[in-house]
Amino acid sequence: MALERLLLWVETQSLFVIALIAFGCCYAAAAIIFVLSRVVASHRFAGQLKATTPVMLTPLAVILGLLLAFVASRIWSNVDHANSYLRQEAGAIQEVLAFADVLPSETRTEVRRALERYLQFAGSEDWAAMMAGQANEHALPSPLSDTMSILLSVAPANRGQEIAQLQATLAIGRALDAGRNRIILSEASIMPIQWVTIVILAVLMLLTIAMVHMDRPVAMALNLFSLSTAVAACFTLLLVNDRPLSAGGNFIGPGVLTHIEID
Repeated sequence: MALERLLLWVETQSLFVIALIAFGCCYAAAAIIFVLSRVVASHRFAGQLKATTPVMLTPLAVILGLLLAFVASRIWSNVDHANSYLRQEAGAIQEVLAFADVLPSETRTEVRRALERYLQFAGSEDWAAMMAGQANEHALPSPLSDTMSILLSVAPANRGQEIAQLQATLAIGRALDAGRNRIILSEASIMPIQWVTIVILAVLMLLTIAMVHMDRPVAMALNLFSLSTAVAACFTLLLVNDRPLSAGGNFIGPGVLTHIEID
C-alpha cells in the first residue's frame, strides 16, 4: 500500500521531476553497486565472483525486455483507449446537439442548457474526482439525466422529430457509456508487483555487470552508467504515460469536451 501511494505521488509530478527521480535512483543504484564492488574486490572471494560470465546478462536482458514490452504495450493501449473514449463522448454530445435542432425551440434551448451544465461538470468536478480516485462509474450525472428527461417529455409533431428524439436519446446513452469507460480506465495503472519485478531484474543486471568487470573498474563504471541510463529512460517513459486520465506527465485533460461549442 505504501509503495502504491509512493508511485502515485511520483506519477503526479511534472515530467522534469519524474525524470529527475528516475535517473537519480538508477544512477544512485549504479554508484552504490560500483562502490560495493570496489570494496569486495580486495577480499579473497572476489576471484570467485569474477568467474561470472557475460552470458548471464542475456537471459536477464531478455526477461527484463519482455516484461517492459508487456507493461509498455498496456500503457500505450490505455492512452489510445483514453483518447478514444473522450472522442466518443464528445461525438455523442455533439450528436445530441445536432438532433436537438430538429425539436421545438423550447426543448432545444433546455437541452443545450443541460448539456452545457454537463460539460462544466465533466471539466471540473468529474475530472477532479478521477484525479483523486473518487469518481463513481455507476453514478448517473444529473445534467445528462435532465437531458434525457427533457427529450423524453417531448411529444413529436412529425416523423422527423420522432427520429431526432430517438437518435438524441441513443446518443446520450453512448455518452454515458464513454464516460463510464474513461472513469474505469482512470483507475488502471502498473501494479506495484510489476514495478518490484522490473527493479529486481534491473538490479540483477547491474550486479552481473559489476561481477563481470570486477578487475576492470573503468569498464565497470562505463557499463553501469550505460545500463542505468537505459533503465532510467524506460522508467521515465512508463511513469510519464501511466494513468493518462488521472496523473502523469502525459495527462489527458477534458479539453475535448470543454471545447464543444454550444450556441
